[in-house]
Amino acid sequence: MKLRNIIVFAALVALYSCNQPTKETNENTSVSKAEVIETSSNTPTTENVADAPKAFAAFKFEESTHDFGEIEQGDVVKHTFQFTNSGDAPLLISDIKTTCGCTTPNYTREPVAPGETGQIDVQFNSAGKAGVQNKVITIYANTQNQRETVSITTSVKVEKAIEGPFKVQ
Repeated sequence: MKLRNIIVFAALVALYSCNQPTKETNENTSVSKAEVIETSSNTPTTENVADAPKAFAAFKFEESTHDFGEIEQGDVVKHTFQFTNSGDAPLLISDIKTTCGCTTPNYTREPVAPGETGQIDVQFNSAGKAGVQNKVITIYANTQNQRETVSITTSVKVEKAIEGPFKVQ
């Protein structure tokens, strides 16, 4: 958590300081913007820096859904979603949310460099569940869409135990 905060803070400071003109530039320079553009075509200008595409991280999952098939009620099953960062910036997962407390994620916490791999481990506890279950895992990260999803499905088989006495209608 601390490493993520430090990385985010450093990135914000770097971005903010790059966009702020210095006092020296404002007071001591009498060269117009047009002259700067004409004389130094290799130097980035405000116009072409703003037009430059922003680098993003990107998930490339080996699979985005996993089906556990039929399981017994009370079983705990696990699956690992492997991914590669196919983007141009280090991939940093900031948070993962699930659709219910029966699904627990664990994930790579360090930044994943472009071309490198990471994983998201998902555990599903079927206690108290019955029938078809579809659980969506939402991953918040520094991707262009800012979130990605993977999902798990299973069919939970319930052993029917009938205890008497009961009235037959």
